[in-house]
Amino acid sequence: MARGDEAPGPEGGKEEGKEEGEDLGDKEVPFHEQVNKALTEGVNWLLARPDYFTERDTEFAHFGLIKGERLYGGGDGPQYRHPAGPTALALYTLLKCEVDPDHPVIQKGFNWLRETHTITERWDGQDGQGFTWHHTQAGSAYEVSAMILALTAKYDQHKKTSASKSAVSKGKLKIRDPKDREWMQELVDGLVARRGMPTEGGLPKERLGWRYNAPVLTLGGGRGARWTRSTNAPPHANQDLSSTQLAALALYSAQRFGIKVDPQVWLDIVAFTLDHQEPDGPEHERHNPGYQGHDYGPIKDRARGFVYIKGSPDGTEGVATGSMTACGLANLLIAREALAKDNRTRKHLVDSGLLKQIDTSLNDGLAWLDRNWSSFTNPASRYGYHIYYLYCVERTMDILGKRLVGKRLWYPLGAQEILARQRPVTVKVPLERKGTEERPGVFWMTDSTHEPKDVLDTCFALLYLKRATHGLVPGGPVVTGD
Repeated sequence: MARGDEAPGPEGGKEEGKEEGEDLGDKEVPFHEQVNKALTEGVNWLLARPDYFTERDTEFAHFGLIKGERLYGGGDGPQYRHPAGPTALALYTLLKCEVDPDHPVIQKGFNWLRETHTITERWDGQDGQGFTWHHTQAGSAYEVSAMILALTAKYDQHKKTSASKSAVSKGKLKIRDPKDREWMQELVDGLVARRGMPTEGGLPKERLGWRYNAPVLTLGGGRGARWTRSTNAPPHANQDLSSTQLAALALYSAQRFGIKVDPQVWLDIVAFTLDHQEPDGPEHERHNPGYQGHDYGPIKDRARGFVYIKGSPDGTEGVATGSMTACGLANLLIAREALAKDNRTRKHLVDSGLLKQIDTSLNDGLAWLDRNWSSFTNPASRYGYHIYYLYCVERTMDILGKRLVGKRLWYPLGAQEILARQRPVTVKVPLERKGTEERPGVFWMTDSTHEPKDVLDTCFALLYLKRATHGLVPGGPVVTGD
C-alpha cells in the first residue's frame, strides 16, 4: 500500500475479455456463488484475525501491532510504524461487507483506535523496563485517512447504493454519536493539516498532497540511550499519489456526512494529480461501441499513466504503473465531483478550462490502463501490490460507472484471479453475544505487499469482490463512450 507499485507472484498477462454480455459482477452470473462464498469466508477469517487486550476495564482489538527487528520504510526499531492503518482498514472492510457495527470485533477495534490513536502532541512513553510504544499519535496520513473511512462506514450501512445516495441528498446520512462526530472533525482537520508535511530538508514548500509524515524512531548515543521520536522529511518528496488518493477518498466520504472541506483542497488535489501524469504517450484508439459503424474515424487518446512520486530515482516510484494510474484517475473523479457541488468552483471548472483538462487526463489515463492491461500483476511495477492494484482499479471503474477497460470486463477477470488465490482455513469466529464458533475461512497473502501481508491482501481482495466503492460518486460529466 505504500508505493502501490513487481514482487514474486503469478503473472496476470495480457487478456482479452468479451466485448458484449452481462457484467459478471451481478447476481445472475454463473460464478456469483463462488464470489459470495469467498466474501463470507473472508469475513470469517478477518473477524478471527485480531489480537486482544484489556486496559482500565476497556477491551481492545487490533490488527496491526506487529513486533519486528526493523521498521517498515527503513530505520531500526522494535515495532511496525503504522499500527492504526491495518486496524482501520480491517474495520472499514468488515463494515463494507455488512458486518453489524455492534459486533464486538468492530466495537473493540474502534475502542483501540479512539483510545490509542487520537490526534495529540504527546510523544510515546517509556516504562523503565525498556521500550514501550503506546502510539498515542496517529502518525501518518494513511492512518488518519483509513480511520476516517472506517468511521464513515460505521454510519453508512445502507445495503443499496440508491438508499445511500438518497440519505445523502436528504441530509439523513449522519454520525449520530456526538463523540464520534467530534472525533471525525478532529480526524479531518488533522488530515488536512498534514498536507505536504514536513517541509524541512529542502523539499518543495507547496502543500498540495499527502505522504506518510510519520514519526521516526531514533536511538540516542551514550550511556542510558533512549528511543525518541521525531518527524523527519521522507526521501525524495513529502507528497505522493497513493497517500493523496486515500486522503481524497476519506475527505469525500466525510463530506457526505456534512463535514466541511475547503474547495481549495480539491483544487490542490487536481493540480497535484495532473502534475503526476506523464506529459505525453503513444496514440491509442478508444474502444467506444457508440461510434462503431459510422463514417468518421474512432477517437484516439494519448496513453499517459500516473506516477507515485514525480522524478523519484527509486525503483519504479517515478514510473507510471497500473496502481498509480488507477489512483490518479480516482483522484480526478472524486475532486471533480466535489468541485461541481460548490457554486464558486463549479463555474471555475468550466471558465478556466480545468474541466476540459481533467476530462482529457481521464481519457488518456484510461487509455494507459487499456494499453498496459493486466488482470492481476500490477503493470510496470517492481514492488508488487497486485491485489492493491486490483482494488485501485475497482475504485476507479466503479466511481466512473464503467464495466469495461478497453474491451475487457474488468470485474470478472480480476475476480477470477482473486478467487484462484484463496487460502482456506478453519477459524474461530467471535460471536455477537459471547464465545466463538468454528467456521470455514479464507485469506489472501501474495507476498507482494508489506506487513501485515495477510490482513492487507485480504482486505483489498474483499473490497474488490464486494465492489465497495460502487456508486460513491454520483453523476458527473461523461468522459467515456461505454
